[in-house]
Amino acid sequence: MARTKNAASFDTRQRILEAALDQFHLRGYTGTSVQDLMNAAGSPKGTFYNHFSSKEDLAVAALNLYVDGIGLASLAGPTEGSPLERIERHLDHIVGLGLAVFAERGCLMGNFAGEVRAHSPVVASAVGLYLDDWVVNLARLIDEAKEAGELTTGIASTDLAELIVDAFEGGAVKAKATSSAEPMLRFRRTVAQLLR
Repeated sequence: MARTKNAASFDTRQRILEAALDQFHLRGYTGTSVQDLMNAAGSPKGTFYNHFSSKEDLAVAALNLYVDGIGLASLAGPTEGSPLERIERHLDHIVGLGLAVFAERGCLMGNFAGEVRAHSPVVASAVGLYLDDWVVNLARLIDEAKEAGELTTGIASTDLAELIVDAFEGGAVKAKATSSAEPMLRFRRTVAQLLR
């Protein structure tokens, strides 16, 4: 049975999106042209604008796909376990996604944050919103952990959440710069000590 035009179109869009996520993460926003993206997707350049209005539009869609993969939404929604267990599970998840990936590519959000401000305010704004949302949801869980008596730290919850997100992004940058997973492992060990 032949696929419908809509199914084929969705497949093409998804292939372009997945290729974009890979290429942006590997080469950066400015280092990746629309032609590079279409070559990686195995599609003619002319099909790009059938699915995305601009390179910025595709970069934001790729960022959305990346954020879905790292599970930031899990911080906001109800899940099983105590607040501290949920924080720990989240941190284990983001570090465990692929230490080799961080050593080779860093974190896409951090990479974009370091380069897009001058080139794409739209993408920079999307990165900023995701980072802010991450901090807000993490701080809320830290507050819940304090209320449950799981955390006794005197550090303000938002400050601690900001520190964790900043340390993660910094660790990912250093992992990429040194081609080593050790900064991410150090991040996880150190944050575990803060969350007591």
